[in-house]
Amino acid sequence: MKIKVLLAFVVCCVLSSGSAFAADTKTTTMQSIPLTHTSSSLQLNVEADRESARLTQMGWDTEGTKRAGINLLKAPVEPRLLKGDSVVAAQTRVETPNAETVRYTHALPSETWIAWEIFVGADGLRMQVSSSGDVSKDADKVQLGFPFEPTTAVTCVISNNWTEDGKFLLPAILNAPDLGQMLLTHTGEGHPEGRIEGNRKERWVTVTLELSIPPEGIASTLAFTPVVLPKPAGFADDRQWQAARRGWFNLIQLSCGASGGSNEVIGVWANNVLSDPVSSVLYMLVDATLLVPELAPGVSMPPILRRSVEYWLDHKTNEDGLIAYTARGTAGREAESEQEGNPADSQNVMDANPSVLIGAWGYVKATDDIEWLKGRIKDLESISSYLERRDIDGDGLVESKQSGNSGSRPPRNPDCAWDCYTSGHKNAYVNTLVYRAWRGMADLEKRLGRTEQERHYQQQADQLKAAFLPAFYNPETGWLGFWRSRDGVLHDIYSDAPTSFAINYGLIEKEKGREMLGRFWSALKETGFTRFDLGTPVSLRPIPREEMEAYFEFQQFLNGGCCVSNTSYLLNALYITGMTAEAGTIMEAMLKRQQDGVFPNGGGFQNGFVDRMGAGAEVFDWSGNPAGYEGHLVYCWAFLQSMILREPALREVVYEGCF
Repeated sequence: MKIKVLLAFVVCCVLSSGSAFAADTKTTTMQSIPLTHTSSSLQLNVEADRESARLTQMGWDTEGTKRAGINLLKAPVEPRLLKGDSVVAAQTRVETPNAETVRYTHALPSETWIAWEIFVGADGLRMQVSSSGDVSKDADKVQLGFPFEPTTAVTCVISNNWTEDGKFLLPAILNAPDLGQMLLTHTGEGHPEGRIEGNRKERWVTVTLELSIPPEGIASTLAFTPVVLPKPAGFADDRQWQAARRGWFNLIQLSCGASGGSNEVIGVWANNVLSDPVSSVLYMLVDATLLVPELAPGVSMPPILRRSVEYWLDHKTNEDGLIAYTARGTAGREAESEQEGNPADSQNVMDANPSVLIGAWGYVKATDDIEWLKGRIKDLESISSYLERRDIDGDGLVESKQSGNSGSRPPRNPDCAWDCYTSGHKNAYVNTLVYRAWRGMADLEKRLGRTEQERHYQQQADQLKAAFLPAFYNPETGWLGFWRSRDGVLHDIYSDAPTSFAINYGLIEKEKGREMLGRFWSALKETGFTRFDLGTPVSLRPIPREEMEAYFEFQQFLNGGCCVSNTSYLLNALYITGMTAEAGTIMEAMLKRQQDGVFPNGGGFQNGFVDRMGAGAEVFDWSGNPAGYEGHLVYCWAFLQSMILREPALREVVYEGCF
């Protein structure tokens, strides 16, 4: 007879959440058994209690930077023996067979026992469960709770195997940002399943693994082994890759469902494990997938990308063909005006559709999964058709529902992911994504041998490109404005983003792009800004109140703050146009900050889960003070992609068909 073992990994578990695990964060040093390992490639720091079965500290560092002393736990790890829903009392014996091992043996009334053994060594951390006799008379499962502290680091699970009811399968990666990644595998009978749950307000996430206890004499073992990401083929700089490889995982956070959605949203790419999945920025996950598709044995990027694409297609697309912005929202209908309805329930962003189309293209390019494409091409054509219908005046550009006129909207009805601006109508950023999406659609149709459809999307892209520069070029500044509103006004907020994205995707030729970026670089230097370790400001001057839905003082959030993520596309554009010295100045400063760390958790661009405006380290003012709210926002680490994309051959892999 097989008995189930339940291993629960709990992130930020508190008593008010209904968890059975105590929120005691204290470690009593005199009662602790240290289990440590130190080498140049792995540092482990675990403390086990001498009198009761619990671990009071757990930390690791996969780059040997002395961060293993940072305790990832909010409360002790301790087993609970259960029979049904009842806790089974048992006497516990503590043994230390050697300096690397502690064993807790629970004696049951039927003169049987269940043992939990923890071992720390050069190959990582190992936890083993074994039993003696028929323990089913007294206990039918064991719970092990791992309460991680997300305000220290938003530790999450990365898996590419998810079931319909929201469970994940091993192997999976346990990802502690800026501390390291551990590959979680199982040996023994059965196939473990995991479940992830959480609550954003209460700040906890529980991940539960179920295993079968093997018969007497056979162990069921969970192994935590360090993950060190291999350098991508075609990228030669060993020094820079070493500075980047651990932080590369900071971009990969999958939803636990804490910010809206049902089981279907679990495992979908999100801002962080406790925050929103956002459709509009899925193209960033595409770039990461194409550059580094394999993360660890049994864990790869393409299935993660596919799950995210399918979520938005299957669960958040309305009958008009518009995709919602976030998992909590609903896509707005064409019959609604921009003032109608609750914006939280009626989202009208125009960058969601192209981003998901780019996501589908990226998945097929990474896998050549033609059968998937055959089954999805009608869905993709449908959401592309929505964009085509939004070319209201027939000039080739997609128009947003929002007018974009200054002071035109109440808060929270954005037309794109830059969601504090009153942007609308003809949005340069939106149209760059549409251009890349239509180039991708032409490629997908070509893969299916559909010549007529391929030609259609090529023509759509060509028409958009022909109209793009005349619509958005600002002769007064020499670069692109952000949007042209319905009243004909070009809104230039002194941001490089429209120009940089257009260069990235081939909408502006290299020489013209170099001229534009040269003007922008001169304007940037004139501001006196020098903190390139923070990236670059999203705008160089204060944005007028009437241009913002939600207003912030200058250098705060999207009003001139250093958003980190925006810098990656400036870096790409600088490399493309040959401004390598300027790009190198920014890149070296950001890489140093990433590798050295700034905050107590080792982060350079994250300070754990914050969820409070003005305190998150995904945006900074020009002096380096946090000016964001998430604390951890996955888009920040797109600049590591820029490090790789400076190589023309690798850039062609990601932006194929755009140039």
